[in-house]
Amino acid sequence: MEKVSAIIPAWGKTPFLERAVSSMRRQTFGNVECIVVAPPENGPQTAAAARRAGVEMAKGDWISFCDADDWMEPDALSGMLDEAHREGADCVCCGMVRELADGRSIRRPYEKEGPGDTCNALVNKLFRRELLEGLTLDDAVVFGEDLMVTAQALAKAKKIAVMDAAYYHYCEDPSSVTHRLDGRRRVMDLVRVGEVLRSALPGPEYSRFHDSIARDALLLWIRYRLFDRKLWRLVRSRMAGPLLGDSRHGFLKKGALACAACLFD
Repeated sequence: MEKVSAIIPAWGKTPFLERAVSSMRRQTFGNVECIVVAPPENGPQTAAAARRAGVEMAKGDWISFCDADDWMEPDALSGMLDEAHREGADCVCCGMVRELADGRSIRRPYEKEGPGDTCNALVNKLFRRELLEGLTLDDAVVFGEDLMVTAQALAKAKKIAVMDAAYYHYCEDPSSVTHRLDGRRRVMDLVRVGEVLRSALPGPEYSRFHDSIARDALLLWIRYRLFDRKLWRLVRSRMAGPLLGDSRHGFLKKGALACAACLFD
């Protein structure tokens, strides 16, 4: 029987860890290996480092991830594995439910075009383990580390299946490491993710994807570091395509980018 390894990166006093582990114990699929792992003591203290260590320990044919603050529906792994067999896929992606701090829940369908929240995420996917081997990673990255992994893993996949079901529950935590990052670190981390992916995925078919990452870094710059001219020029230099070509950006965002280009380029 196939085995699924479910990796939960965790360290310190994580108050909801038991909920995440329990959601794995309740899975209707009968052969789940649950691995709770902290970052290596002598390495970077990030989720990326913990996840990498978990993948190295995993014995499963398939690998899934769950963050320590979140949880999965009981039929998540069985549903995604059945879909993988039906479609002959080596990666299955599903939607997510965002659990807000005020008690509201927002269902997010899977977005097939990335970068984007559900497309970037590791936790709403089931991977054949070979997809996660031999990737180019930077364990020091905190903001955007999911994208660094998923972009490479999905590029290796021969077939990807997408499900309407929203099996994964992402629980908003304003005190999380990502939320505490200052603006400059967020921008620089995303720039670093772009550098890693340009090296790992150099083909011309990825040029629009790389430009989308750079534009997202520029939008972070608008939000957090609007008058940091040096940071603007660093991010802007990573872009090959036109600055305003992304249809996701509305009038105000495009106007801000256009004004910055006039002032700082």
